[in-house]
Amino acid sequence: MAEEGLLINEIATASDTHWDNEATAAQTAGNPSILYPASTSTGTTWYHAASKKSYSAAAATAGTASTDLVDAYETLPALTAITSMSESATAGTKAARSTMGRSADADAGYYVHYTYYLKASSAEAITLGTASGAMNVNIKSITATPTVNNGSGSAALDSSLRVGIFMKSSGTFYIYAPVTGFTATYYVNASSSATTAVAGNTVTVTDLTSLPGVGSDGTPVEVYLWYEGEDLNCKSDNALATTLDDINVDIVFELKENP
Repeated sequence: MAEEGLLINEIATASDTHWDNEATAAQTAGNPSILYPASTSTGTTWYHAASKKSYSAAAATAGTASTDLVDAYETLPALTAITSMSESATAGTKAARSTMGRSADADAGYYVHYTYYLKASSAEAITLGTASGAMNVNIKSITATPTVNNGSGSAALDSSLRVGIFMKSSGTFYIYAPVTGFTATYYVNASSSATTAVAGNTVTVTDLTSLPGVGSDGTPVEVYLWYEGEDLNCKSDNALATTLDDINVDIVFELKENP
Protein backbone atom coordinates (compact mmCIF):
# COMPACT_ATOMS: atom_id res chain seq x y z
CA MET A 1 0.00 0.00 0.00
CA ALA A 2 1.17 3.53 -0.75
CA GLU A 3 0.10 6.65 1.13
CA GLU A 4 -0.45 10.22 -0.10
CA GLY A 5 2.00 11.36 -2.79
CA LEU A 6 2.89 7.83 -3.83
CA LEU A 7 1.46 5.48 -6.43
CA ILE A 8 2.01 1.72 -6.53
CA ASN A 9 1.38 -0.89 -9.20
CA GLU A 10 2.07 -4.53 -9.95
CA ILE A 11 3.71 -3.54 -13.26
CA ALA A 12 6.14 -0.75 -14.17
CA THR A 13 4.45 0.69 -17.27
CA ALA A 14 3.86 4.44 -17.00
CA SER A 15 0.64 4.51 -19.04
CA ASP A 16 -1.09 1.64 -17.22
CA THR A 17 -4.43 2.63 -15.68
CA HIS A 18 -3.98 0.71 -12.42
CA TRP A 19 -1.59 3.08 -10.64
CA ASP A 20 -3.21 3.84 -7.27
CA ASN A 21 -2.60 3.44 -3.52
CA GLU A 22 -2.75 -0.35 -3.29
CA ALA A 23 -1.23 -3.44 -4.92
CA THR A 24 -1.63 -7.09 -4.07
CA ALA A 25 0.25 -10.36 -4.27
CA ALA A 26 -2.78 -12.63 -4.79
CA GLN A 27 -0.90 -15.55 -3.24
CA THR A 28 -2.66 -18.87 -3.81
CA ALA A 29 -3.25 -20.80 -0.60
CA GLY A 30 -0.95 -23.80 -0.37
CA ASN A 31 1.31 -22.62 -3.20
CA PRO A 32 4.11 -23.06 -2.33
CA SER A 33 3.23 -25.96 -0.08
CA ILE A 34 6.66 -26.09 1.57
CA LEU A 35 9.37 -23.55 2.38
CA TYR A 36 12.64 -24.86 3.78
CA PRO A 37 14.23 -22.86 6.62
CA ALA A 38 16.58 -20.28 5.11
CA SER A 39 18.79 -17.48 6.36
CA THR A 40 20.22 -14.32 4.82
CA SER A 41 21.48 -10.93 5.94
CA THR A 42 21.79 -9.41 2.46
CA GLY A 43 19.12 -11.00 0.27
CA THR A 44 21.84 -12.09 -2.16
CA THR A 45 23.60 -14.92 -0.29
CA TRP A 46 21.28 -17.51 1.25
CA TYR A 47 21.99 -20.33 3.68
CA HIS A 48 20.19 -23.49 4.74
CA ALA A 49 20.83 -25.27 8.04
CA ALA A 50 19.02 -28.45 9.04
CA SER A 51 18.87 -29.66 12.64
CA LYS A 52 19.47 -33.27 13.72
CA LYS A 53 16.66 -32.95 16.26
CA SER A 54 12.99 -32.41 15.52
CA TYR A 55 12.59 -30.08 18.49
CA SER A 56 15.68 -27.95 17.91
CA ALA A 57 16.25 -24.97 15.65
CA ALA A 58 19.69 -24.48 14.13
CA ALA A 59 20.26 -21.65 16.62
CA ALA A 60 23.91 -20.77 16.20
CA THR A 61 25.71 -18.33 18.45
CA ALA A 62 28.19 -15.69 17.35
CA GLY A 63 31.05 -17.39 15.55
CA THR A 64 29.92 -20.91 16.51
CA ALA A 65 27.74 -23.31 14.57
CA SER A 66 24.92 -25.08 16.38
CA THR A 67 25.86 -28.48 17.77
CA ASP A 68 22.56 -29.83 16.40
CA LEU A 69 23.36 -29.30 12.73
CA VAL A 70 23.18 -32.32 10.41
CA ASP A 71 26.22 -30.91 8.64
CA ALA A 72 27.99 -27.60 8.32
CA TYR A 73 26.05 -24.56 7.17
CA GLU A 74 25.12 -24.96 3.55
CA THR A 75 25.59 -21.96 1.29
CA LEU A 76 22.81 -22.22 -1.25
CA PRO A 77 23.79 -21.88 -4.92
CA ALA A 78 22.07 -19.43 -7.20
CA LEU A 79 18.47 -20.54 -6.77
CA THR A 80 16.08 -21.25 -9.63
CA ALA A 81 12.48 -20.10 -9.98
CA ILE A 82 10.20 -23.10 -9.48
CA THR A 83 8.12 -23.13 -12.65
CA SER A 84 4.94 -24.53 -11.14
CA MET A 85 4.89 -21.89 -8.39
CA SER A 86 5.85 -18.76 -10.32
CA GLU A 87 3.38 -16.29 -11.82
CA SER A 88 3.66 -13.27 -14.10
CA ALA A 89 2.30 -9.90 -13.01
CA THR A 90 -1.19 -8.72 -13.90
CA ALA A 91 -1.85 -5.02 -13.32
CA GLY A 92 -4.52 -4.45 -10.70
CA THR A 93 -4.63 -8.14 -9.79
CA LYS A 94 -1.29 -9.66 -8.76
CA ALA A 95 2.41 -8.94 -8.58
CA ALA A 96 4.99 -11.12 -10.27
CA ARG A 97 5.88 -13.99 -7.96
CA SER A 98 8.82 -16.39 -7.95
CA THR A 99 9.33 -19.20 -5.48
CA MET A 100 13.03 -19.94 -5.43
CA GLY A 101 14.44 -23.45 -5.01
CA ARG A 102 17.18 -25.71 -6.28
CA SER A 103 15.54 -26.55 -9.57
CA ALA A 104 12.67 -25.44 -11.76
CA ASP A 105 10.66 -28.58 -11.02
CA ALA A 106 11.24 -28.76 -7.24
CA ASP A 107 8.31 -29.15 -4.88
CA ALA A 108 9.68 -26.86 -2.18
CA GLY A 109 11.58 -23.60 -2.08
CA TYR A 110 13.60 -21.35 0.23
CA TYR A 111 11.88 -17.99 -0.28
CA VAL A 112 9.06 -16.32 -2.17
CA HIS A 113 9.83 -13.16 -4.12
CA TYR A 114 7.44 -10.45 -5.35
CA THR A 115 8.08 -7.27 -7.35
CA TYR A 116 6.13 -4.01 -7.06
CA TYR A 117 6.69 -0.55 -8.53
CA LEU A 118 6.51 2.91 -6.95
CA LYS A 119 6.37 6.44 -8.36
CA ALA A 120 5.24 9.89 -7.32
CA SER A 121 1.79 11.28 -8.05
CA SER A 122 3.41 14.59 -9.06
CA ALA A 123 4.28 15.53 -12.63
CA GLU A 124 7.99 15.86 -11.89
CA ALA A 125 10.43 13.37 -10.45
CA ILE A 126 11.23 13.97 -6.77
CA THR A 127 14.77 14.15 -5.43
CA LEU A 128 15.08 12.16 -2.22
CA GLY A 129 17.62 12.16 0.58
CA THR A 130 18.34 10.89 4.07
CA ALA A 131 19.22 14.26 5.64
CA SER A 132 16.80 15.99 7.98
CA GLY A 133 14.23 17.99 5.99
CA ALA A 134 14.70 15.98 2.78
CA MET A 135 11.87 13.99 1.27
CA ASN A 136 12.14 10.22 1.23
CA VAL A 137 10.15 7.07 0.67
CA ASN A 138 9.72 5.43 4.05
CA ILE A 139 8.71 1.90 4.91
CA LYS A 140 6.03 3.02 7.35
CA SER A 141 4.95 -0.36 8.67
CA ILE A 142 4.90 -4.07 8.00
CA THR A 143 2.28 -6.15 9.76
CA ALA A 144 1.71 -9.89 9.46
CA THR A 145 -1.60 -11.20 10.73
CA PRO A 146 -2.40 -14.92 10.99
CA THR A 147 -5.97 -15.36 9.75
CA VAL A 148 -6.53 -18.74 11.42
CA ASN A 149 -5.11 -20.50 14.47
CA ASN A 150 -4.06 -24.09 13.91
CA GLY A 151 -2.45 -24.72 17.27
CA SER A 152 0.41 -23.43 19.41
CA GLY A 153 3.10 -24.99 17.20
CA SER A 154 1.85 -23.27 14.07
CA ALA A 155 1.53 -19.98 15.95
CA ALA A 156 5.11 -20.31 17.19
CA LEU A 157 6.37 -21.02 13.69
CA ASP A 158 4.64 -17.81 12.52
CA SER A 159 7.10 -15.76 14.56
CA SER A 160 10.01 -17.04 12.46
CA LEU A 161 8.54 -15.39 9.34
CA ARG A 162 10.81 -12.73 7.86
CA VAL A 163 9.94 -10.02 5.32
CA GLY A 164 12.79 -8.51 3.33
CA ILE A 165 12.35 -5.27 1.37
CA PHE A 166 14.94 -4.66 -1.35
CA MET A 167 14.93 -1.12 -2.74
CA LYS A 168 16.48 -2.01 -6.06
CA SER A 169 17.63 1.46 -7.14
CA SER A 170 19.64 1.91 -3.92
CA GLY A 171 20.59 -1.72 -3.32
CA THR A 172 19.68 -1.82 0.37
CA PHE A 173 17.95 -4.83 1.94
CA TYR A 174 15.70 -4.17 4.94
CA ILE A 175 14.69 -7.13 7.15
CA TYR A 176 11.58 -7.25 9.32
CA ALA A 177 10.13 -9.74 11.78
CA PRO A 178 6.48 -8.67 11.74
CA VAL A 179 5.03 -11.41 13.97
CA THR A 180 5.39 -11.01 17.74
CA GLY A 181 7.62 -13.43 19.63
CA PHE A 182 10.63 -13.30 17.27
CA THR A 183 14.27 -13.67 18.27
CA ALA A 184 15.77 -10.21 17.87
CA THR A 185 19.22 -11.30 16.66
CA TYR A 186 20.02 -14.30 14.53
CA TYR A 187 23.26 -15.54 13.04
CA VAL A 188 24.03 -16.20 9.40
CA ASN A 189 26.63 -18.87 8.68
CA ALA A 190 27.55 -18.70 12.39
CA SER A 191 29.72 -15.68 11.75
CA SER A 192 27.70 -12.57 10.99
CA SER A 193 24.60 -11.38 12.79
CA ALA A 194 21.60 -9.55 11.41
CA THR A 195 19.23 -7.73 13.72
CA THR A 196 15.65 -7.60 12.58
CA ALA A 197 13.61 -4.43 12.68
CA VAL A 198 10.16 -4.60 14.23
CA ALA A 199 7.28 -3.54 12.02
CA GLY A 200 4.26 -1.59 13.25
CA ASN A 201 5.19 1.82 14.65
CA THR A 202 8.82 1.63 13.50
CA VAL A 203 9.34 3.81 10.42
CA THR A 204 12.35 2.99 8.24
CA VAL A 205 13.79 5.84 6.20
CA THR A 206 15.10 4.28 2.99
CA ASP A 207 18.16 5.44 1.09
CA LEU A 208 16.45 6.03 -2.26
CA THR A 209 17.82 9.10 -4.04
CA SER A 210 14.97 9.81 -6.47
CA LEU A 211 11.40 8.88 -7.28
CA PRO A 212 9.98 8.90 -10.85
CA GLY A 213 7.21 11.34 -11.73
CA VAL A 214 3.71 10.23 -12.69
CA GLY A 215 4.53 10.13 -16.40
CA SER A 216 7.42 7.69 -15.99
CA ASP A 217 7.72 3.98 -15.35
CA GLY A 218 7.86 3.01 -11.69
CA THR A 219 10.96 2.11 -9.69
CA PRO A 220 11.05 -1.55 -8.56
CA VAL A 221 10.69 -2.65 -4.96
CA GLU A 222 11.26 -6.34 -4.30
CA VAL A 223 9.68 -8.23 -1.41
CA TYR A 224 11.05 -11.50 0.00
CA LEU A 225 9.25 -13.86 2.40
CA TRP A 226 10.99 -16.73 4.19
CA TYR A 227 11.13 -18.67 7.44
CA GLU A 228 14.28 -17.71 9.32
CA GLY A 229 16.22 -20.89 10.12
CA GLU A 230 18.10 -19.14 12.94
CA ASP A 231 14.93 -18.18 14.79
CA LEU A 232 14.48 -20.40 17.86
CA ASN A 233 10.86 -21.02 16.83
CA CYS A 234 11.81 -22.39 13.40
CA LYS A 235 11.83 -26.07 14.26
CA SER A 236 9.97 -29.06 12.93
CA ASP A 237 7.84 -29.62 16.04
CA ASN A 238 6.24 -26.25 15.31
CA ALA A 239 5.34 -27.35 11.79
CA LEU A 240 3.46 -30.49 12.75
CA ALA A 241 0.01 -28.91 12.59
CA THR A 242 -2.15 -30.50 9.91
CA THR A 243 -2.67 -27.06 8.41
CA LEU A 244 -0.31 -24.17 9.10
CA ASP A 245 -1.64 -20.68 9.65
CA ASP A 246 -2.51 -18.47 6.71
CA ILE A 247 -0.74 -15.13 7.13
CA ASN A 248 -1.68 -11.78 5.60
CA VAL A 249 1.30 -9.44 5.17
CA ASP A 250 0.59 -5.72 4.75
CA ILE A 251 3.36 -3.31 3.77
CA VAL A 252 2.77 0.46 3.85
CA PHE A 253 5.06 2.97 2.07
CA GLU A 254 4.89 6.71 2.62
CA LEU A 255 6.47 9.78 1.01
CA LYS A 256 7.42 12.13 3.83
CA GLU A 257 9.89 14.77 4.92
CA ASN A 258 12.58 13.34 7.16
CA PRO A 259 12.52 14.65 10.74
